[in-house]
Amino acid sequence: MAAMTAGAAYPAHSNRARRVASLLLSMLALAVLLAWAVTMASRGRAVWAGLALPMILAMASLAPWRSQPEGQLAREAVGWRFQPAAAGETATVGELVVAVDLGGWMLLRLRTEGACWRTRDPWLAVSQRDMAGTWHAFRRAVYSPRPSPAGLAAQAPADPPA
Repeated sequence: MAAMTAGAAYPAHSNRARRVASLLLSMLALAVLLAWAVTMASRGRAVWAGLALPMILAMASLAPWRSQPEGQLAREAVGWRFQPAAAGETATVGELVVAVDLGGWMLLRLRTEGACWRTRDPWLAVSQRDMAGTWHAFRRAVYSPRPSPAGLAAQAPADPPA
């Protein structure tokens, strides 16, 4: 059995099946939205059809946001660190949140402090197939409690205030 090691790096990269599924779902959503707009326009409800245009443009503008960053995930004392594979990109440290867990596949969000629409939290899809022999150790690391910050117990008062 593999031991859970603090700082052990786990691969986090997009696989072909995920990219194809994301593309197919996006195309399906766009087709449904276009069909709805055409139906509304043919029924004389141009105002409703006009609402589809901003939605279509929004979907198109969010296409780069759906791409998954590739790199390495490592557990540290302060949380999780994601080191992008691209040269020149800085590591992100935050709390790893499980959005979907299907046993052999997980969708994770690395929640960072101060993230906004420009510096969004990375979403990472990881699978057992991509991690081979480290999958179970990775799952244990994801679900094990985060260590308490050093020195926090020493700072606590001996007697609670009355």
